[in-house]
Amino acid sequence: MSEVRKPLAENLRRVRRQNGLSVVELARRADMSRATLTQLEAGGGNPTLDTLYALATALDTGLAELITEPDALVPPRVVPHGEGTRVVGESVEAWLLHTTADRGSSTEIYDFQLHSAAAQHSPGHPRGTHEHLHLHSGRIRLGPVGATAEIGPGDFATFDASRDHLYQRIGNQRVRGLLVITRTQP
Repeated sequence: MSEVRKPLAENLRRVRRQNGLSVVELARRADMSRATLTQLEAGGGNPTLDTLYALATALDTGLAELITEPDALVPPRVVPHGEGTRVVGESVEAWLLHTTADRGSSTEIYDFQLHSAAAQHSPGHPRGTHEHLHLHSGRIRLGPVGATAEIGPGDFATFDASRDHLYQRIGNQRVRGLLVITRTQP
């Protein structure tokens, strides 16, 4: 177990702090002494497999998250303007810039544009889906059919997208914004 001491020490501190737990609280949840936990976070001790699993369970994480070397420093991922996966609808044009999925939830981030005054109607998405739009330019009507709102430059709107919804440009000004779609399993 000596090869896991260094990553275990770093990972225990990091994951404990991410979960907002004190050493005392984590020790209580893992049914171990505070001194043992303090020693493990300092890179000492000789943890058994049972101890490691108790910590992983108390932190609601996998064993591998605690015993593997932390990821190396990774530079930012850059998506140049006009690149990404292009998505086109009746009056919408968007570029998927980034997507993540983890433990029953997902996030999609789009560079969003409306290129005509025709309404873009979308059927409801799965329950737990929300759309969030920060508008950079133009004016639009958006939201669930029958309960829309109008927003302009600098405004932000969020709505339950599990119902039929729409996006519609108001006026002739170019419409552009950042659209984020989140899904969580109910």
